Amino acid sequence: MKMMKPMRRNSLISPWGVGSMVPFPYDETLMIAGLDMWRYNTLEDFVIEDRRFADHLGVKELRWPPDFRDSKVDHENFNLTIPAIRFPTWYYCPFCGSMRKTTYYETQPECDAYQWKTGRKCDNKKKFRRKMIPERFVVICPNGHIDDFPVAEWVHKDSGHSYDPAKGCRIRRSTGGASSGLSGVYFECTCGAKKSMAGATQKNGLARIEYKCKGSRPWLGIKEDLEKGCSCGFEEVRVVLRGATNVWFPRIESSLYIPTLGDISDKKIIKIVENNYEALNNSRINGELNKSLIEFLAAQNNVNFEKLYAAFLKKNTEEERLPEVTEETSEDKYRFSEYEVLIKSSGNDSQYFHSINIPIRDYDPVISKFFKSISLVPKLKETRAFVGFSRLKPSNKPRKESIEDLRLGNGKWIPAVETYGEGIFFEFNELNLSNWAKNKSVINRIKRMENAYKASFFGSGLTGELRPEFVLIHTFSHLIINQLSFECGYGSSSIRERIYCEKDSNDFHMCGVLIYTASGDSEGSLGGLVRQGEKGRIEDTVISALKNALWCTSDPICIQSLGQGSDSCNLAACHNCALLPETCCESDLGNRLLDRGVVVGTIDEPNIGFFSEIRDLI
Repeated sequence: MKMMKPMRRNSLISPWGVGSMVPFPYDETLMIAGLDMWRYNTLEDFVIEDRRFADHLGVKELRWPPDFRDSKVDHENFNLTIPAIRFPTWYYCPFCGSMRKTTYYETQPECDAYQWKTGRKCDNKKKFRRKMIPERFVVICPNGHIDDFPVAEWVHKDSGHSYDPAKGCRIRRSTGGASSGLSGVYFECTCGAKKSMAGATQKNGLARIEYKCKGSRPWLGIKEDLEKGCSCGFEEVRVVLRGATNVWFPRIESSLYIPTLGDISDKKIIKIVENNYEALNNSRINGELNKSLIEFLAAQNNVNFEKLYAAFLKKNTEEERLPEVTEETSEDKYRFSEYEVLIKSSGNDSQYFHSINIPIRDYDPVISKFFKSISLVPKLKETRAFVGFSRLKPSNKPRKESIEDLRLGNGKWIPAVETYGEGIFFEFNELNLSNWAKNKSVINRIKRMENAYKASFFGSGLTGELRPEFVLIHTFSHLIINQLSFECGYGSSSIRERIYCEKDSNDFHMCGVLIYTASGDSEGSLGGLVRQGEKGRIEDTVISALKNALWCTSDPICIQSLGQGSDSCNLAACHNCALLPETCCESDLGNRLLDRGVVVGTIDEPNIGFFSEIRDLI
């Protein structure tokens, strides 16, 4: 079925997307269908031009999700809505408890007012029947499958009765009684079988009815995958609430736009080049740019041909200078190209990216030892792509496999959005940073965190030793974001970090972090973040952030912690000092690998922190 409910395009990347269950008013819950079923009547307004990012993800195209409210789109053309299926398919009446199983494609069912012998009964003489609501419990597995809670099997197993709708079996859902827990939620059948939900959500909870995952993928219309099935065991199949946070983890990857037009500042020419470069590049003649097409574009847009041709040549030259990007390109190598434009002045205010690099000598000496430079970024463009999802826990499967789970066919596009904003980039002093990281006390402290991280599900990609530099930059980023949210008026959830530092190697010698805010508006944000990065302001922000880091309201427990947070992957970092909303933190970190101790020192070792020298000034 198709959703006829309004939804922002950005929401289809996160917090919802393919395979997620979206709650709607009037007790409707729909699951976003796979990309095979997304339809566009024209691609002109939906394709995102970011060849570098598309090559990195291994797809041919990035597209905006359809939006039937777009001013350029016929509002009556329902091909531009996002298709969805009805899931869960078990429904019950909120008044009498009568249950019914629908299909993926039916409308919301109504109670048929069955007259139960006991308990509440709906009036079967009323013209308008109550709408039924979806069952609260679903079954998920770590392979991404999801299915209805097996109500009939759960009720009838070992009851001495068998479920046979043809013989009049009807199931009823009831709540209440002496318990407010799961034992107070029970199902009963007209055949006499009855059982509560007690124990269903525990590990091996479904083993008692010998339930095995069927490989169900409703978003693709697959109720049972008889060929592939599922390899998970009883322990891994879990019964959860349909609104639980572990039902759907989106996998989002992002990229910053890299300016490739030099100092060209004519906005009209820049727009023509950016919108047509891909098509022009694909229509080369003997390896040369197609001048006839450029002449056509110049005449069509009433601009000077020579200037337009020079702009295309400039972009072509700069694009060829960028390192080749493929699916196999590591994330660190991919980000290194962004790092190179952030550590210098790049682009201009007429382009999608503009950075102004300021050497640290122009700032107060109080922070000059710790940084090499600070870049103000008045304009930036970020592309965020949805490359898959997982259930129960974040996925570590190859990106290609995650993308394949979004459709049945062989389509080579994925949904993405563009956001615009501003930011501040801190480039750390690499020499001082590496000297500090050699301190034995620092190494020993980080080793505790490394062991916990490697033992966790999330640390499987860490092959070498965890670098103290990474933990320092990550924690510093969180402390600064907290401080900036107070000083700039932005909510902390609207400010993000983008770390340029390798976790377990130093092949690219990156040591910086971009603190930025971005929104869907093409004009970006209001400039408050960049203004805070100016001389005379950022020094106070850094000192205030470090001052706040010296003492947490959970100290001395927090500062003396040997492991806290998710999987004990943090040391001195808790919700009162260094943790942020997860929308701020790098997506693969999720508030892990944080420690105030390496930033400002600890009670026992006050000089262990990289910024310990500032303690005396606070």
